[in-house]
Amino acid sequence: MHPVLFQIGSVPLNSYGLALAVSFLLGVKLAAKRSAARGISSDDITSMGVWIMLAAIVGSRALYVATHLDQFSDDPLQMVAFWNGLYGLSMLGGVILAVATGFVYIIRKRWPVWDLVDAVIPAFPLGIFITRIGCFLNGCCFGSPTDSALGVCFPPGSLPWETYGGIPLHPAQLYASGFGLLTLVILLLADRRRHFPGFIFCLFTGLYGATRFGLEELRHFDHVPIDVLGYSVFAGRQGITDNQLASILMIIASVVLGTWLHNLQQRKS
Repeated sequence: MHPVLFQIGSVPLNSYGLALAVSFLLGVKLAAKRSAARGISSDDITSMGVWIMLAAIVGSRALYVATHLDQFSDDPLQMVAFWNGLYGLSMLGGVILAVATGFVYIIRKRWPVWDLVDAVIPAFPLGIFITRIGCFLNGCCFGSPTDSALGVCFPPGSLPWETYGGIPLHPAQLYASGFGLLTLVILLLADRRRHFPGFIFCLFTGLYGATRFGLEELRHFDHVPIDVLGYSVFAGRQGITDNQLASILMIIASVVLGTWLHNLQQRKS
């Protein structure tokens, strides 16, 4: 665990901040390369990328605050201080708001919506792959206790150590990073085959929802589960988490939207 990689003078270089910057730069480059075939310039994609990045930060913080309101009862102004502490962002909220912002930007520019969304969306799992490594180095978004050989012990003073002590925990951040890379590979391979416009987006939404739902069972959970199903389909905890509920909705949306877009393409051909 290395929350600060090194310092330039008195300015620290934070591992998560670096991961976020690298994921943004590589994500924009990938999106620009894939969008060039649609006649969209790299400058336009960069401008859209800036808005998406801001939306990702706002969405991540907003979902965290919404599910941890008790932490801000003494000082509500801390709701906007996302830069404080090791733990204060929820990636699922960032993905949802970032995707919505991308749609709005594309529609306002009157670009071919589904073709361009398919071109841009692989940048998201690329970002997940990189930023989750930053989460691991930062010590946030950690997992629950485990007896498996994959368990990781975090050092004294870190948030995982303050929560569980020195016992082995699931490296949930690295699991998420690996799923991000796997999702990226699947999307790029699927894009080599003929498909209806919007298919790659629907595939990403379904895969992200499914992997996030499962990962929630291995993560440290620090707020009250939502009692929707009455039990966890995996193990141990009553109810499902708010992230699992959002993941279920994403999976359903991917199937419904994919079916509609496929039928729409069939009617046009």
